[in-house]
Amino acid sequence: MKVTIELKPRPAFREFVHSKHRWACIVAHRRAGKTFAVLQKLIKIAFEYKRSGPPPRFAVISPTREQTKDICWAYLKEFVAAVPQVEINESELKITLPNKTTIRLYSGNNFERLRGLYLDGVIVDEPADVPPAAWSQVIRPCLSDYQGFAWFIGTPKGKDAFYKRHQQAQESPEWYSALIRASDSGILPAEELKSIRDDYTVSEADYRQEYECDFSIGRPGAIYAADINRAEAEGRIGPFPIDDSALVHTTWDLGAPANTCVIYWSRVGLTYRILDCDMGLEMKTGERVAHMLAKGYNYGYHFLPHDGDNKHADNMSFSEKLAEAGLANVRSLPRGPHGAEEKRIRMMTDIFSQLWFHESLTGEGGLLEALSAYHRKEARLGGYIENKIAHDWSSHPADAFGYISEALQNKMIPELQATQSYGRGKQRPIGVGNL
Repeated sequence: MKVTIELKPRPAFREFVHSKHRWACIVAHRRAGKTFAVLQKLIKIAFEYKRSGPPPRFAVISPTREQTKDICWAYLKEFVAAVPQVEINESELKITLPNKTTIRLYSGNNFERLRGLYLDGVIVDEPADVPPAAWSQVIRPCLSDYQGFAWFIGTPKGKDAFYKRHQQAQESPEWYSALIRASDSGILPAEELKSIRDDYTVSEADYRQEYECDFSIGRPGAIYAADINRAEAEGRIGPFPIDDSALVHTTWDLGAPANTCVIYWSRVGLTYRILDCDMGLEMKTGERVAHMLAKGYNYGYHFLPHDGDNKHADNMSFSEKLAEAGLANVRSLPRGPHGAEEKRIRMMTDIFSQLWFHESLTGEGGLLEALSAYHRKEARLGGYIENKIAHDWSSHPADAFGYISEALQNKMIPELQATQSYGRGKQRPIGVGNL
């Protein structure tokens, strides 16, 4: 069966449609048509793609399944509507072409569904809102079998993972890179842009971010981003030696093994040094404890959320399991009052000027990226709009970070004191000091 495909990209996207790069990063203003453009190219590739082996498989990924469906599904169905023998599976959001090639929509927040698959190509829409582990642990390995391609598309939300991807694309000849601003593209009429700017509800910062693709504007609703930028400007993010005389405490956010987050920190004088962070580790309890002890820190206390003392089906709590595996001085924090999450945020903001962050926390998908992504979003509740904390991939590390404040508030941190050295990696008795 012969299928004729006619592409009609907007001028701003013509170069991309004809490019042969394996990797692409497109930063484009709102209503530029970036999703339409990449799906056009994807459909053409899907019909023409030939290789030996199992049928080609392509994926489109947005932060949530609903977003992917709302943004992409109608376009895809429209593109193939006139082609006979196309199978459209509404429940799985999957299209199967006559050549057995499939295109399927996925949720970035449920990226584990992709684990173990092969992919010939993927589109990642608004990648800053997709957990970083989705790319590094699952999507990128999926592309290795057949050297599949990846296209990242979005609009800026501050200097986050998408910003780093944009920088990488600009600097590497292996990448196609595009930055499409409304003032240059000609896609939106000048009178429409003027109308947007004249609207008193649209701030200049909003306009610069959404229409002029300005990465320097912080993410809307960002909670810690400004504090992190200030810490960087003041030199509180970078290399520093770990003081062996200072106890290293940990605070935890509990969940499935990959969602459990552990932050390592110590108090040095009037400062708090954030040293290390475990995220995305698929480990059993004994393996996790062995991993922690192998770091060689001079451990103090290990603070779990209040549910760390909850009994499981085996009649043991997680705190008891950690102790049984060899982790000493495990404590669960008291149950917080209503609004405890907001209170933790206020307290951490108050002490942020005392926080130092080790340079190892600056990598892609690391703690600092998570704290920068942690934000509030507007939610309609009972007929009014309320700023609610967005619970996404950044919430687990942000909660573990916030529990530092609860340990301090409840006076659970011993005063620094000189103790006999038992050697790095061995846990020493802890004096209670002025608790």
